[in-house]
Amino acid sequence: MGAAAFGLVASTAAANASATTINEAGSSLVYPLVARWSQAYTGATIAPAAGGSGTGQKDIIGNLVDIGGSDAPMSSANFAADPYGPVEIPWALTATGVGYNIPGVKNGLQLTPTILAQIFTGKITNWNNKAIIKLNKRYAKALRHGGKITPVFRSDGSGDSFAFQNFLYRAAPKIWTTAPTTSFPTTVGVGENGNSGVAGEVHQNKGAIGYISAYYLLQLHINAAAVQNAAHKFELPNPKNIANAAQFNSTIPAQGSAFTNANGVPIQYPSKKQKIAYPISTYTYAIVNKGTSPHGGVSMSDLQAFLNWAVTTGQKYGGALDFVQLPKSIVKQDQALINGL
Repeated sequence: MGAAAFGLVASTAAANASATTINEAGSSLVYPLVARWSQAYTGATIAPAAGGSGTGQKDIIGNLVDIGGSDAPMSSANFAADPYGPVEIPWALTATGVGYNIPGVKNGLQLTPTILAQIFTGKITNWNNKAIIKLNKRYAKALRHGGKITPVFRSDGSGDSFAFQNFLYRAAPKIWTTAPTTSFPTTVGVGENGNSGVAGEVHQNKGAIGYISAYYLLQLHINAAAVQNAAHKFELPNPKNIANAAQFNSTIPAQGSAFTNANGVPIQYPSKKQKIAYPISTYTYAIVNKGTSPHGGVSMSDLQAFLNWAVTTGQKYGGALDFVQLPKSIVKQDQALINGL
């Protein structure tokens, strides 16, 4: 299912008459927001493309785009492979939801990190599992008839895969022992390309469960799980809960190895002090090559102007797409990074 199926048409030509085109590619999670920005921003033409966070990183390393979109920080190897001095800027805040298709089960199925780790490693294979029913007694009958579980994961390089794995790695370390990357390490279930692919698979197939960015859950009216956080509360990926998760970490590490080693600005499975936090909340990053312009017509000042607009005025366009406004402390640090390009 392509972006057009979700009403995402980045028609930038009508939005402005600028001869300057800023090309962005990568994260399918942030694509709906950048597409909306492309319609609202008048300082340049914004041309976004959704290809997955792995593509965003690959394209910026190759100096093929002005902005590489990624929900995962660059690995040490990828950072070292980019000779242009990449800068990673958290420019949007949202969540990776867990969507499912179980007849008779509405929104808010309660799932723990342990149960999710067991599902995605093939240890729990049927919805009639006792641990799932114990948590969801009101849906006991539907779950007993829910049949086989089909986990759906991202087959492409994905920041949602990174966020979901980082959550499992932190919250269920005895079961999920693999450190997070943009590649999903299991072949249990079905792999699909992009958020639209995973969302389409879950939407169409009974028994399916997948990790999907919040926007795509909303667009296809896919039921979302209430996931247990560190405070032992079950929370949905709504704006209030995402904002609460963001309170856990408001410091952007130094660029380079410090940023990589810290996993960017991780807000997955935050402290139990964040009592209503949705535990698979995530920042997504604009990766920019410092001091270079791959397309000739884009000056660094053009790029800085757009990025400064995106992290300030542009944030108001995110609410309808299930993005949460960036915390003020992050915005201040973003602006310092942007103005230093």
